[in-house]
Amino acid sequence: MHGEPIAPSRGLRVLVVDDEMLICLLIETILLDAGYQVTVANTIAEASCAIDAGETDLAILDINVRGQKTYSIADRLGAAGIPFIFATGGGPEPPPYPNRPCLTKPFNEADLLAAVARLAGPSSLQP
Repeated sequence: MHGEPIAPSRGLRVLVVDDEMLICLLIETILLDAGYQVTVANTIAEASCAIDAGETDLAILDINVRGQKTYSIADRLGAAGIPFIFATGGGPEPPPYPNRPCLTKPFNEADLLAAVARLAGPSSLQP
């Protein structure tokens, strides 16, 4: 059973970048049930295409996707003013973005929705 969204999703478009299909499916299901639109990218190239399409309001990035860091995607999102959060299983070092939130895997539905709601807050969507 899925919980209620913490804040209205307003149909916001969320880009999920992760190479683990089960994690993508879980995140996508939770966000769709909460009223978000979701695009899943399993590679850096797919994530780049999604950003180029201009249909992303916020993003959730795994740090390592198919052996590559997603920092280039984080840089593009930051330059475009698109809020994002890292979702990671942890590792020897945190991402080099100290002012960006990080959601540690495994996370639960409530933690995911709370993190996305914070990103979707009024101040995070302003240019």
